[in-house]
Amino acid sequence: MSHKITYPWLEDKCICILLILSMFSVFRIKVAGFPLYSLLLLTITLVWLFLKILYAGRSGEIFPTIRYLTDTVAITVILYAIISVMVKLFSASEEGWIDFSWNAEMIALAVICLLISAGVQFKTFYLDLLLYCGLLMAGLYLLCSLTDGLRNSVTEALLSDTAQISSYFLLIGMIAVYAYCACRDRMRSIFYMLVSAISFFVLFLNQNAISLWLMGIFFLMIPVVLRPTAVLVKRSMQLLFIYLFMLSNMSLLTEYTQIIRAEISYSLEYSVYLDLLIALGGVAFFYYWDRIPEGVDLSRLVLKKMQKGYRFTATMFLVIFAAIVVDGGWAALSEGMSYDTIRFLTVPLAQTLGRSKSGILQCFQEIGVLPGMFLLVAIVLLMGRLHRNYAPDRPTVNILILISVVFMIQLLFWNPGIHNIVCYFYLLLTACFGQKE
Repeated sequence: MSHKITYPWLEDKCICILLILSMFSVFRIKVAGFPLYSLLLLTITLVWLFLKILYAGRSGEIFPTIRYLTDTVAITVILYAIISVMVKLFSASEEGWIDFSWNAEMIALAVICLLISAGVQFKTFYLDLLLYCGLLMAGLYLLCSLTDGLRNSVTEALLSDTAQISSYFLLIGMIAVYAYCACRDRMRSIFYMLVSAISFFVLFLNQNAISLWLMGIFFLMIPVVLRPTAVLVKRSMQLLFIYLFMLSNMSLLTEYTQIIRAEISYSLEYSVYLDLLIALGGVAFFYYWDRIPEGVDLSRLVLKKMQKGYRFTATMFLVIFAAIVVDGGWAALSEGMSYDTIRFLTVPLAQTLGRSKSGILQCFQEIGVLPGMFLLVAIVLLMGRLHRNYAPDRPTVNILILISVVFMIQLLFWNPGIHNIVCYFYLLLTACFGQKE
């Protein structure tokens, strides 16, 4: 049976190709000195733009139309990137090879912003597509991380960039957690649980404390941004327990087995403190859970009081996170079990922060002041759109908003890499301009 070729059908194929290409472009391959992914990214987005203009003209519409301030910023970015290319061509012709990759990436991201703000129907299949691709890349990463795994110069470059690996598998983990919480099919739930566990394990092997904190905060925020039914809370707590249980047992894998590379290590002492925190949290949770009467439909029961508890705990962890970011001198605390527990939570994060470099700062340093200002203006405008688009009865948009906020937090600590940025940016724009569910 032949499928009628329409613009929505072509648009869907462009989005799928864009997401698949981004998920598999973990290695920065260059062709004649130009990054291959940047070239393909620009090509796909320009094809998508051409199709939009072509079909808009057939239907009597005008594209692009400036409806939001973000559209104005996007058009300004495109013009700036094109002018910058012309300036480079005419002023630096004798300096040899000229790097146009960031110009191509800026144009591509701005075009994606214009296309999605014009109205794109989001499909939950795109989230599954990201999970399928991420599962394959997780298998490759695990092969590289094993003691006798696949090791060469290409895979070593993949393993060394902890920021991009963290950003990549944070996205996979967050999507898988939400998919498990929202799914009601038993077999698909098992699949989402397995993908969640694999993404957690990769994050632990990557050993970036910032990503571990962000994943934990994401767990705490799920019942806050979504309707806190008993089923949602139960499923999110199941995955949170798996997350903490795996983290507390990483020291056993690294210290007493030869499965994982020798340079990865976890403290046995810190694992004990984590087990104590899990026990205390479990007691508090089950005390509240036991008060639910038997025979109640858990899918209809809304736990308002538990939502307040989650909101308080998430706020407390965010305050602690901010305090560590502002002042990393937590290693100087006095000796004692309570102080050791605080050091267990704070010192690894403070050490990682000391080695990290903000993606926003890198934008100013490597590209220029104007592109950095465009980035800051875009963040402010998109945050405003996220705030206006939030509504309690829109679970898919709300979870995309939460993932987008985590992405923006990442920009404060590292450069996620353009392939990660494209995936996050697509979800961010969908959250900003998504249609009502």
